[in-house]
Amino acid sequence: MKHFSAFLLGCLLLVEVGTSYAQKVEKISFASWNIRWQSESDIENGNAWKKRFEPIANVIRFYDLDIVAMQEGSASKRDDLAPLLNDYVFIEIDSTEHNPILIKKDMFKLLDKGKFYLSETPEKKSKSWDSKHNRFCLWAKLQKDSTQFFVFNTHFDYHGKTARTEGAKVMYQWIPSIAANTTYIAAGDFNSVEGSVPYEILMSIPGIKDAKDVAQFTHIVKKSYNYFDPYRNSKWDLDHVFVDSRIPVYRYGVLNEMYFDGESYRYPSDHSPIMMVFELPAASQP
Repeated sequence: MKHFSAFLLGCLLLVEVGTSYAQKVEKISFASWNIRWQSESDIENGNAWKKRFEPIANVIRFYDLDIVAMQEGSASKRDDLAPLLNDYVFIEIDSTEHNPILIKKDMFKLLDKGKFYLSETPEKKSKSWDSKHNRFCLWAKLQKDSTQFFVFNTHFDYHGKTARTEGAKVMYQWIPSIAANTTYIAAGDFNSVEGSVPYEILMSIPGIKDAKDVAQFTHIVKKSYNYFDPYRNSKWDLDHVFVDSRIPVYRYGVLNEMYFDGESYRYPSDHSPIMMVFELPAASQP
């Protein structure tokens, strides 16, 4: 009888542990990263793309990022990165415009995608106000298991102060319209610091939060804009991740990763990636 009781207790413990494991919700890692276009000055200063793309891929692989909202990831850069990131799908609408969203191909299902322009005519390719370039927001509707959510990825104009403010107003209108009641993440290089007018407009979207403000643990040694200089301390936090307030955020940080090119330590881009670990809430399930 004693041995039978021990056997029953063991079975009950296995059932309890198994149930607890089955109910455990899988956490998802996300990053936003402006990987930098290439200029002649970059080449002259030792920051040529041909040196940088492998370190960029290494960071993505080492942190095993599940989703990457990437800015300035042109078609040629995608072609260099893709062989090193063969576990990922690059979501794009038009390869001549460069804000792809990378997702783990075996982890998510792409349900829909689209984009709108940060202009007076968001439905068509255009620029307005004092914007130097056509700026837009790429979005993807994803599904993991039975849970659906949106990712919005954008890059605000660096030249036009009015364009950044008005672009934030466009996002204020379009994000809730597209996402409706589905949870979402909105990330990118906003060329706007915390407390600026564009930032405050985005923070006024109903139900939105800055991921770093709601994360259980935040680790920021340096700001995201880094000047390509590991020895310079930047004050610019130009990159942000905003989340629907229903999304639990566990960790948030700036990944100040460097590589050694044989002569000196360098950053892979003039922006360091910002990363969060989050969970999809049950409320997002259809």
